[in-house]
Amino acid sequence: MDFSRKSLLTLTGAVVLAGIIIVGGIYGPTAWKVFRGQAEVPEDQVVIQTPPINYGDSEAGNNTEGNNGDSSATTGNVTPNSTPNSESTTDSAGIKKYKEPDLSLLNLAPSVEEYFGEGALSDAARTLAFGACWNIHQYADGYLYGITAGPQMNEDDIRKYIIFHKTLWEKQIENEVNSNRAATFDVYFRNLLNRGIDAFDTKDKVRIEQFHQEIHDLDTHLFRDDMSSRVYGATPFATKRSE
Repeated sequence: MDFSRKSLLTLTGAVVLAGIIIVGGIYGPTAWKVFRGQAEVPEDQVVIQTPPINYGDSEAGNNTEGNNGDSSATTGNVTPNSTPNSESTTDSAGIKKYKEPDLSLLNLAPSVEEYFGEGALSDAARTLAFGACWNIHQYADGYLYGITAGPQMNEDDIRKYIIFHKTLWEKQIENEVNSNRAATFDVYFRNLLNRGIDAFDTKDKVRIEQFHQEIHDLDTHLFRDDMSSRVYGATPFATKRSE
């Protein structure tokens, strides 16, 4: 079969984009840095930042409230060759480090399960949504509760990080054959990420905490069913699982 140059370039671009979406959803900060020149991200350039921290003088380091054992942690120095859970998530000073999403923990709540799988969104979309929630949740924890709760980034960089994940999600939905079957979840997820972007843009702690509660519930309660995690009931998909 003969392929025109245009068709070949289109096919190649689709394959590259698919790779960016999957790797971006799984590996977070590292993929963000590697692919920021390839993925089309709105607004200004995305730059990950790990602010210098004086651990000895940091009061935030003594505040573990809000972590609830549900958030993996921090520095963002992760390579695509590493394996989830292959290293400790804290160092000797109790500082949480970034941890890659562990796909083996995926356990969808009934209220969101219907939007994924056969006849609805693909496994790639599910993986991407899970990875976005897992990754963003870590940095929201770190921002609100300090170095013992999660990775450290300032407001503007977290805003850009959310934009990165939102862009990948939107690109994925464009390629979903049955995206209309999951319109309710799609609209909610986009709006949730927009609320996070706006909250960190305004540096409003109240709105940031509201966003944190939603992303927390979506990550730990609805995607992972983490029984040790606090449930805020902050999403419209809040559900009680059968015993």
